[in-house]
Amino acid sequence: MSEKPSEERSLPPSEKKLRDARKKGQVSKSSDMVTAMVMLGGTLYLLMAADGIERRVRHLIGTITRLYHEPFDTLWPRLLALAAEIVVRSVLPIIVISVVAAVLTNVLIMRGPVFSVDPVKPRFERINPAEGLKRIFSARGLIEFAKSLFKMVALATAFVIVFRLSLQTLLDSPRCGFGCLEGVFMALLEPLIVTALVAFLVVGLIDVQMQRWLFRRDQRMTRTEHKRERKDLEGDPEIRRARQRERRDMYAHSARTGLENASLMLGAPGDWLVGLRYAKGETPVPVMVCKAAPEESAALFEAACTRGVAVANRPDLAARIARRTAKGGPIPQDTFQAVADELVAAGVI
Repeated sequence: MSEKPSEERSLPPSEKKLRDARKKGQVSKSSDMVTAMVMLGGTLYLLMAADGIERRVRHLIGTITRLYHEPFDTLWPRLLALAAEIVVRSVLPIIVISVVAAVLTNVLIMRGPVFSVDPVKPRFERINPAEGLKRIFSARGLIEFAKSLFKMVALATAFVIVFRLSLQTLLDSPRCGFGCLEGVFMALLEPLIVTALVAFLVVGLIDVQMQRWLFRRDQRMTRTEHKRERKDLEGDPEIRRARQRERRDMYAHSARTGLENASLMLGAPGDWLVGLRYAKGETPVPVMVCKAAPEESAALFEAACTRGVAVANRPDLAARIARRTAKGGPIPQDTFQAVADELVAAGVI
């Protein structure tokens, strides 16, 4: 069954298609949310570690001022080791926090880890200029542009507002000396950091939902694809229905046997006697539910009369059915018409 090139992808993706896409590494991702969480983690670390970093830097500067009289050849290795320690102890935690934040955020967004080499395989469409233009002007490209524009406008607006409000303080800071510079710097920096974090977090939260919507939109299925998948999973519909009919018939045949389930008795005492059951919607064809050989038929006949089961005096037909049919099985095909006539005559159908 070939899929028409112009067929519309109007059906939502099935669970199987989403699982197959996940195995190929195709899941919804949000780089903006990852960036926001990395920024948040790094900012929180700097807020907690700022005093310690400042103390270590002051210690380095104090060491330089105390040991300036020492020869440079002996002083330089000590200062280099001290500076390297400050850099490692200050920067390494930020790197670790950034990696952990990025991994955890990706795992949460993707709803579990994904391991696949398929995304890194070379593909022609990635270097095809036509495909690149299509990606730029696609819905995903327009959304990326809108997000970038929002972040740029938010940061630019915050910078302009903070600069205008703090301009006079910035101009007056040289008069109060070095002690005012730190306060002025923090007064300028804090609103910008808060604005950037809020902007990235808002965009990130929106981006998570947008990326999931875009991913499910890209994974939509055509009707042909949906039918083919159902056929692969469940088998051919005609064969499946035939098997269901067979199972239903077997259940009906095995579950309803015995004289109490007979709709009509065929035969006579001293000859073959069979009990048939036919119920519209339950048994597609009449089923033999009980039988008795000539030497046992009298007792079965008496029991049938006691129960009020209709009896048709057709010992020849009863013998043909009894010799060729197992209890619970359908009657032979060449007896259908004769049995149907007797069922009609008895008022069963």
